[in-house]
Amino acid sequence: MDGDNRWVLAAIPCFNEEATIGSVVLKAKKYVNEVLVIDDGSTDNTATVAEYAGATVLRHDRNKGYGAAIQSCFNYARENDFDAMAILDGDGQHDADQIQTVMRPVSDGKADISVGSRFLDSIGNMVPMYRHFGIAVLTRFTNAGSDKANKVTDGQSGFRVYSRKAIENIDPRDVGMGASAEILMQGRKRNLLYKEVPITCSYEGDCSTEGPVGHGLGVIISIMTYLEVEHSLLFFGVPGLILFSMGLFLGLDVYLNFHASKELAIGNALITMILIVLGTLSGMTGLILHAVINANRRK
Repeated sequence: MDGDNRWVLAAIPCFNEEATIGSVVLKAKKYVNEVLVIDDGSTDNTATVAEYAGATVLRHDRNKGYGAAIQSCFNYARENDFDAMAILDGDGQHDADQIQTVMRPVSDGKADISVGSRFLDSIGNMVPMYRHFGIAVLTRFTNAGSDKANKVTDGQSGFRVYSRKAIENIDPRDVGMGASAEILMQGRKRNLLYKEVPITCSYEGDCSTEGPVGHGLGVIISIMTYLEVEHSLLFFGVPGLILFSMGLFLGLDVYLNFHASKELAIGNALITMILIVLGTLSGMTGLILHAVINANRRK
C-alpha cells in the first residue's frame, strides 16, 4: 500500500469472466488490502478462479444485473468499515495497475468520488466510435441540471474510487446499468466532491454483456426514474405548466375564431380541453408526490 495506512477495498462485479478475472485480481491485490469479487450468477468458473487468485467472493444466486452487483460492493464496504473502495470491471477492460492513479484524488482528500475518464486524455484510448457517441449522449443526460464543477466527461465509467464518506452516503437502487448514472446524481445531491482522472481502456474481445441499445435505454430510464422521485415538482410540474399554457393559448384561438365566424372548431376545442386536463393532472401529481416524499423523509 506504499505507506498508506487506510483500509482499502477493490471490488469487482463479474458475470462469466473466468478468462480474465484471475489476472485482474492478482494485479489489484498489489494496491489494496482486500479484493472482493461479486459473482453475479455466473455459469462458468468465475468464482473458483477468483478464489484461487486470492479474492473474497460473494455469489448472487442468479444474474441480478450490474447495479445489483454494485449494491453488494457498497454493502460489503460499509459492513467492513473500509476507508476507500475502488470498483473496476473484471473483463480486463480496466487496467488494475491504474488503481493508484484513480485513487489519488481520494487519498489526497480532494475528492469523495474519483472517476476514471476515457476522454480526458486521448493517449492510448481507442474508444470505438459507436461507444464514444453513446457514452457522450448518456453523459449529457447524467450531467443534466449540474453546475460546471460537478459535470463529468465519462458518466458511464465503471472504474471509480469512493471515499468513506461516499461509501456511507451512496445507496444505489437501480439493478441495471443505470446505477453508474444514479450514483453520480446521488453524489451531487449529497454534496460529495468529484474529480476525474485519465485512464486507458482495452476493447479487445467482447467486453459487454448487454447490447448498446439496451444499455442506453436502461440508463435513460434510470435517470428519468431518479428525477421522478428526487425532483418530482420539476419532473411533473414543468411539463404540466407547458401543457396547461398550450391549452390556454389554443383555447384563446378557438374563442377568437368562434367570436369572428360564429362557428366552433370542435377538434381544436377538444384538444384544448385535453391539454388543460393533462397539464392540471401533471402539476397536481408533482405537488402530491413532492408532499408525500417530503413527509416520508421527515418521518
